[in-house]
Amino acid sequence: MAEISSPAEHLQSTLRRFYNNEVRDWFSDVDFDNLDIRVSRQSMALACRHQDADSFSMTLARQMLFTDVRSRSVRAVNGAGETRYRTGVRRRNKPRIVLEFLEDYRDIAPGYDAVTGSIGFRLMDHTSSTINETIAKTYATRIKTAFGPGSGFVWRKGKVMCSYSDWDRGYQLQLLCRNEAEGRRVIEQVLDIQNHSPEWSYLNVSENAAASQAYPTVPPQERIFGKTRKAPRRRPIADVRFQSAELRVSGLGEGIVLFDRSKVLGTALVS
Repeated sequence: MAEISSPAEHLQSTLRRFYNNEVRDWFSDVDFDNLDIRVSRQSMALACRHQDADSFSMTLARQMLFTDVRSRSVRAVNGAGETRYRTGVRRRNKPRIVLEFLEDYRDIAPGYDAVTGSIGFRLMDHTSSTINETIAKTYATRIKTAFGPGSGFVWRKGKVMCSYSDWDRGYQLQLLCRNEAEGRRVIEQVLDIQNHSPEWSYLNVSENAAASQAYPTVPPQERIFGKTRKAPRRRPIADVRFQSAELRVSGLGEGIVLFDRSKVLGTALVS
């Protein structure tokens, strides 16, 4: 077990790992590595995301803001119909499946938190009223088959952004990968859960001309809150392994665990 320097730092580290996954999931249409505060949704995503240098008061303020953002969105959906995106496709009340990934502990670079990954997509053929346990178990079984065998599916993260947007079928994926080939491999695996085949005209690949400078593997140290600290890593190169899958349904307070390879989330629909 890694040494914990203090309870406060342990709490902050845990928040970065779990709370920020929730923020990234909610703002799944936002590229967190290229935020523009002049764009309202990107500005809100930045305000909600926990930062390494945050004080406890800043951390609480961000959580309160994020809670308010989500509650306002739910009220808007319940009071004024479903949210529509730019294509006119109704998405907000569609059930969502989220896949979670985590770097193996033996691979974690000293002084850094484990690299995480999260991939979410909507089930456009269902709503909160039509989805049921039988249907959910079908998806859970497919996920177990695609991501669970052996030691678990590994997503090789890197500095290349692979975006796959097919709004009609519930996909708005933003995957940081080693290269385009890895992006295609992960996208195919995700789409296979719904028996979908990729339409590669929906794929966009963005690679910085000087990625090693823009996103250094070992970032420089910075003066933060009176101390010299390691700057947060951006687009770290790491292998993240599939851990669990959860179904989130509008109107339910908690997600439904579909499959849990990590064995830490309690009872799953498929073991």
